[in-house]
Amino acid sequence: MFGKPEWFKYRSAGWGIAPKTWQGWTYLAVFVVIFIVLGVSPVSESVKQLLMGFLVTLLLADSIVIWVQLGKYQDERSSLHQLIIERNCSLAAVFSIVAVIGYRIYVNADSPSFDPVLLGILGVMVLTKLISTIYLRMKM
Repeated sequence: MFGKPEWFKYRSAGWGIAPKTWQGWTYLAVFVVIFIVLGVSPVSESVKQLLMGFLVTLLLADSIVIWVQLGKYQDERSSLHQLIIERNCSLAAVFSIVAVIGYRIYVNADSPSFDPVLLGILGVMVLTKLISTIYLRMKM
């Protein structure tokens, strides 16, 4: 939309993107300035909230588009490193959720109460991996 993938890099901590070039920093600064100007402007609160919501949605949508396209602009080592990082994060998430499920079952052994949301999260993760695997195999 507005930003270009070559202006950004994968974040080293957390998820998402971070500016890499002066153009990326300028892109981010423009949004910050717009938010500040809008915040101190003498328009009604409802209009401010509407415009801020629009800007946040625009920034989020553009960031997701850049993030998806970023793999095309990274060298092979960066892509491999990012793949390993994402794999390790996914494994840590699965092990953590399974550990919480096991702990809750252990603690509530006398009165079985279980949070099905955790099982739902694991299901979504499995489904996402399955769909991604099928898509990539069909693409190859």
